[in-house]
Amino acid sequence: MHRINDFIITDETEIASLLAPFDSSLTILDFSLMKDSMSNTGYIVTTNSGKYFLKIYSKATDKIETAALSYLKNKINVPALLFYDGSKQRFPFAYAIMEFLDGVTFINHVRSNLKYPPEMAYEIGRICATIHERSYAHDALLDGKLNLLQELPRTRDKILHLLNGKPSEYLRPETIDSLCRFIKENPDLFDSIEARSVLCHGDLGYANIMISDGKVSFIDFEFTYSGSIYHDIGHFFRRKDDDVEALINRHIYDAFAQGYNSVSASPLPSNWLTLAHLCDISAMLCLLTYDNVPTEWVEDIENDILCAIDEDSRL
Repeated sequence: MHRINDFIITDETEIASLLAPFDSSLTILDFSLMKDSMSNTGYIVTTNSGKYFLKIYSKATDKIETAALSYLKNKINVPALLFYDGSKQRFPFAYAIMEFLDGVTFINHVRSNLKYPPEMAYEIGRICATIHERSYAHDALLDGKLNLLQELPRTRDKILHLLNGKPSEYLRPETIDSLCRFIKENPDLFDSIEARSVLCHGDLGYANIMISDGKVSFIDFEFTYSGSIYHDIGHFFRRKDDDVEALINRHIYDAFAQGYNSVSASPLPSNWLTLAHLCDISAMLCLLTYDNVPTEWVEDIENDILCAIDEDSRL
């Protein structure tokens, strides 16, 4: 897996010093680096009092994640936030100690069972709608209290802005032209995408959904922001590897929508999946704003963009 930030490597002595303000009686028995993350650094720490998850933040995403976890703790299943220090006084990075969820990611659950349970799609849709119950006046970055901090451009404007930047170095000119033309010719679709701004998870991939003790939990809220409901839905239904994609059918889409509509005061429209794939284009383009983006990322993103704007694939 390609990472956005380097791992923050530490040792047992330093980990013990980070846990001490939370519980000075803890003795570390073992610890291991979680290598399947892309941005921040996580350690599973085994102590004389059980396991904990130590999260070390590479960048300033700590305040938004801890705020989201505190807000959502009584609304959906999220790991309990046990301790947080964003002062950077005892350690150069902000860090948090969280409940360790002893389970598997949703992607691994699907792969190991060779099936995609519709009841879990329903539950994920329900949880997603619960997060989206918090509304905002417009798309924006949020502060440490989940209030509006900095307004963000509309989805269509963000896409057009990104196409004039770094992503244009990776995408074929004809793909860029087709996407720009599609946006110009289909303002109604983007009006629907931009109709509501809500609290979004911000990175709702299968790896950020945990199955633990038969329960569905959402993790990694470091990219939480105010945006379209279709941002989270589009990311969740972004095309997967062939083995997983083959398990996704209309029953799964219907189950997700039913779960979402069981909570939401604004039911999903009949073309919700089309809107979700279109909205996800802006998030995929953000992955192309880095140097040395892997070729396979570029190929996948380009293919997904073309599928999203292709009329036949949306029927």
